Amino acid sequence: MLALLTACGRGDGGGAAPVADGATVEVVETADGLRLDVRLFDAGAERLVVLLHMFPADQQSWAGLASELQASGLASALTLDFRGYGASDGPKDVGKIDRDVRAALAFARERGYEQVALAGASMGGTAAIVVAPEERVAGVIALSAPAEFRGLDALAAVGAVDAPLVVFAARGDSAAAHSFGRFVAAAGLPEPDRARLWEGRDHGTDLLEGPHGAEVRAELLRQLSRFWSE
Repeated sequence: MLALLTACGRGDGGGAAPVADGATVEVVETADGLRLDVRLFDAGAERLVVLLHMFPADQQSWAGLASELQASGLASALTLDFRGYGASDGPKDVGKIDRDVRAALAFARERGYEQVALAGASMGGTAAIVVAPEERVAGVIALSAPAEFRGLDALAAVGAVDAPLVVFAARGDSAAAHSFGRFVAAAGLPEPDRARLWEGRDHGTDLLEGPHGAEVRAELLRQLSRFWSE
């Protein structure tokens, strides 16, 4: 199983995300009847990574990595706007975005993807950890994920995640670094094999674009490759 942890970021959802080359526009319905705007970057593989955005950004924050995954053939990718963000139905309700993650996983299975991992930034990482113990996932990667965030309690769930779990954060991002330490202690994550602190203050998907962006992306892809083989 795979999940990514990250906290806050730039931008706020406001309308449908641009459609990247190679992506198709899809609609996913949640168990409580909301329609979510998603983008599927299909690579023709049986593996897929669901990329979960941070607060207060939207799915566009993952478009670069989604295109990179698709081009590499390592895995297909799915990005989505959480409820109330972008063109997804609202209102915003962070405490219920775990339902959006479950809907995305159901969509992936209906499309025939055999191995599905979760990668989440900030609140997306928190949601990924909350969902992972109750869902069949290949792994979880969390970027800068808060231990608790607006009704989501990842610290209570992290010890029950039985899929591979990887957490990233920046040392100078104090709140995320604190949550990182709590996750490492609660889940017994080995450093740096499954838990990496990077220098600087970048948060969530900003880690992919900052001074250490190339290293962070390479490590993320390496961990995904491990998930598929475990």
